[in-house]
Amino acid sequence: MSTIIYVDMDYFFAACEELKHPELKGKQFVVGTSAFEDRMLKGVVQTCNYETRKLGIHSAMPLIEAFRIKPDLAYLPEDYEYYESTSKKIVDLLKSYGFRIEVDSIDEVAMEALDTSYDRALELSKEIKARINDRIGLPCTIGVSFGKTFAKMACDDAKPNGIKVLTEADVKDFLREKPVEELPGIGKKTGDRLRAMGFDTIGRLSKASAVALYGEFGEAGRYMFLIANGTETEKIVENEEAQSIGRERAVRLNPADRIEVESILGKLSGEVSAEAKKQNLLYKTVTLKVRYNDFTIHIKSMTLNHYINSVELLNETVLGLSRYIDATKEVNKIGVKVSTLVSMKGQNTLF
Repeated sequence: MSTIIYVDMDYFFAACEELKHPELKGKQFVVGTSAFEDRMLKGVVQTCNYETRKLGIHSAMPLIEAFRIKPDLAYLPEDYEYYESTSKKIVDLLKSYGFRIEVDSIDEVAMEALDTSYDRALELSKEIKARINDRIGLPCTIGVSFGKTFAKMACDDAKPNGIKVLTEADVKDFLREKPVEELPGIGKKTGDRLRAMGFDTIGRLSKASAVALYGEFGEAGRYMFLIANGTETEKIVENEEAQSIGRERAVRLNPADRIEVESILGKLSGEVSAEAKKQNLLYKTVTLKVRYNDFTIHIKSMTLNHYINSVELLNETVLGLSRYIDATKEVNKIGVKVSTLVSMKGQNTLF
């Protein structure tokens, strides 16, 4: 029996900051996208701990709104290099089990435990949680199931700091009343389209015609049908040796000139996409790197819900990230990078 163990680090960036700043443990704080205290109200909340979420503050909220809710909220600028180095320690720990693993993002890793029963996978999950907490000092949530998609959904259901096992016998009951937006890879627009077709829950979607879904959504419709019926069994695809594909340009760029910004980013996205296709790779994580004329650097990343190889979606994601560029400073270098790479073979894509 092949069982998937899906490990998702809880409030990862904020938890990493608690390691550096133990005095913040249990207190309300946010990690933001700005590195400058005097400019932080122009940025957004990157993440926050659970104590802060109880106030209604959440990721992607403008910082100015967060400080309206709690004026004395503690603020920390994101430290992406530190988060990456911590992520590597977690991945190395999971690799020590000898199973195949797939790094889904900086804070999510799936492991394929071959010839492992659910009982044994549960014991392994408890051990993994304890080791990550003891050796690295971070909390995590783990989902266990017969396919990666359902292991991830079980993991989401068990947050925070829990473990959930989802078996073949339980999966339909588990899915029945969940809203269609909880299908991995389904965004608001697709959710709205499904609801317009009369499918507001995954249970109702399971009664849809597979042919009709394929006709409406293409390959994504087939994927939805399999998940809704509890028969999707996506397995692990080990990450390629190449860690990322990126392109950078030295520029003299005024961020307020959106036409020029979009032109340069479009070219960089096209080059990165072409190289990924040349190497027969898909990717999930998109990163925009900006260096200003005072040589400060800003890095913003987004991990998508599914692997892609679409230049259109890549460019759309990059343009979304470009909203966080500081428009008051000139840019002298800009770059686009994709990571979390896997081979195209054997992967489902939504785009």
